[in-house]
Amino acid sequence: MEKLIRLLMRVGLLGALCLVAPSSFASGGGGGGEAGASAYTRLDPFTVNLQGLKQVIQVAITLKMAKPEAAEKAKLYMPAIRNDIIYLLSSKTPEQLGTPEGKERLLVETRRAVNKALELNSKEGVAEVLFESIIIQ
Repeated sequence: MEKLIRLLMRVGLLGALCLVAPSSFASGGGGGGEAGASAYTRLDPFTVNLQGLKQVIQVAITLKMAKPEAAEKAKLYMPAIRNDIIYLLSSKTPEQLGTPEGKERLLVETRRAVNKALELNSKEGVAEVLFESIIIQ
């Protein structure tokens, strides 16, 4: 009976953790310890008019944080992060985003914008920006 209670407590705790932070998770750096651990933060998708207002971009972005603490800070700063990304996306033309180089440049610019909002550098804040999907119509 005691083992069953412990198991239920673990499952309950695990379920509670999943409910608290479904968009963030930590993955070990290979050794199973905290060293090298990183956190991923999934942002709600963006749908933004591109410059000229004739086309829109819909993009789903995940941030790879350099440190797990940065993921917690990102939750607090999410309105500023989303605002800065929307302004960045709306400043682009379809021609700028139509090439692989343009998309790569957008990844770099997004990382800079988020780190600026977090007041962190890429060694403490966002290490990498990942597109989960990107559609330009």
